[in-house]
Amino acid sequence: MHVVLKLTGKVFEPGNERVLLEITEVLKEKASTDRAVVITGGGRTARKYVELGKELGVSNAWLDLLGIEASRLNALLLASLLGELAYTPIPRSVDEVLQGLSTGKVVILGGLQPGQSTNAVSAMIAELVRADLLINATNVDGVYDKDPSKYPDAKPLKEVSIQQLAEMLRSQDFRPGHYELLDAVALRVIARSKIRLVFVNAFKPETIRLAWELRQEAGTWVRY
Repeated sequence: MHVVLKLTGKVFEPGNERVLLEITEVLKEKASTDRAVVITGGGRTARKYVELGKELGVSNAWLDLLGIEASRLNALLLASLLGELAYTPIPRSVDEVLQGLSTGKVVILGGLQPGQSTNAVSAMIAELVRADLLINATNVDGVYDKDPSKYPDAKPLKEVSIQQLAEMLRSQDFRPGHYELLDAVALRVIARSKIRLVFVNAFKPETIRLAWELRQEAGTWVRY
């Protein structure tokens, strides 16, 4: 089974050590039987450099590059936790991802190029390797009927159609460092290849395991 895991950069922040260790254990367990690619977001580190760059008048392309390097730092940290199970060095291109997969090790990477979020990277890689599953591990329990950061009564959905997901994404902010649930590029790739996709909470590592086992109670599943 080929699984691509998109991991929010928010777990790579002080205070989340236990979460990262638990995610590492899930990866160690599943990597013994399945092939895995993990894409890490840039998190707070990326946002810090993006905001600083903006204050200095740096262009969006350079801001994206700063965010990409931050995401690669997070990938390197996760690789260090996996030790010999992880492919190194951290891939910086699609060719290097494919080379890493040929070794049978867990391939961990961050962003790849300006204008492309790590969500888009995860979708592209999932399509390229014909992944059986794309797990998008965010900082919430899945997809909600409305923005949970604004509405306390927002309810998580067990299932959402690709059309509903597209509608929800129309109001998102796609500036560097602010990519949220998905972006337009990721959505297009996922829709055209009908990639099996589930959204789970990265801060509840057990949901990553449940999703990996195709358990329907894990997060929000996307249907076509």
